[in-house]
Amino acid sequence: MKNILSIILALFGTLTASAQLANNSLANNKELQKVHPETLMLNALNSTQGTYIVQTGNYNDVTIEAQQMQVNQTGDHQLLYYTETSKLEPSNMNINMEGANNYIEIYGNNSIMENMSINVQGNDRSVIIRNY
Repeated sequence: MKNILSIILALFGTLTASAQLANNSLANNKELQKVHPETLMLNALNSTQGTYIVQTGNYNDVTIEAQQMQVNQTGDHQLLYYTETSKLEPSNMNINMEGANNYIEIYGNNSIMENMSINVQGNDRSVIIRNY
C-alpha cells in the first residue's frame, strides 16, 4: 500500500512539474508573439557576421563583392551594385531600400565608408558612390 501511494505521489509530482514547464514555455511564447517580426529580423541581421541579404518584393537584384554587409530590400525593382576594392578593410555597411525603382551603385571603399548606413525610402531614387 505504501508503494502504491509513493508511486501515485511521484506521478503527481512529475505531472505538476511538467505543467509548470508548459506554462513557462507558453508565457515565453506569448512574449515572443508580442515582438514585431521586423524586430526579430533586424536582431538576426545585427548578430550575423558576413554578408546577409533580405529581399521582399519582385524583381530585386543585388550584385555584391564584399566580405561583410547587410542588405534589406523591400519593394519592387530594387537594384544594388557594390564592389569592395579593399578586401583588407571590410566596410561593414548596412543598406536599407524601401519603395520601388530604387538604384544604389557603390564602387570602392575607404575608411569613410566603414560602418556606413544607407537608407533609401521612396520611389525612383538613385545613390551613386565612387571611391578611387
